[in-house]
Amino acid sequence: MIHPHRSKSHLAFVRGRACVFCPRPACEAHHAFRSAGGGGMGIKGCDLFTVPLCRPHHRELHKRGTVGERDPCETQSEMWRAIALQLRERLLEGLDPKVCWHCLGTDKEGESK
Repeated sequence: MIHPHRSKSHLAFVRGRACVFCPRPACEAHHAFRSAGGGGMGIKGCDLFTVPLCRPHHRELHKRGTVGERDPCETQSEMWRAIALQLRERLLEGLDPKVCWHCLGTDKEGESK
């Protein structure tokens, strides 16, 4: 079983960004996809799969499943894009890439374990 990676430093990094859906500063890191990286019912997903959200958009996302007039699929697409950009930035800063592969359940070449 894959265990979700926990990283206070990454959550702080995410909270230091602007909200994915508006220019306000993010004050919360939303665990976007519970099943990604070992999450599941009652278990938060991997901390690497978090997106920066301001409080109003975080509440709206949990209440409605989307933000604003967006289709839910469009909302998910924007969150995956934000996650990819954050991970790229963290990798450039020196985050251990093995951590990312572990959370995805693959080895460093991308092959399933």
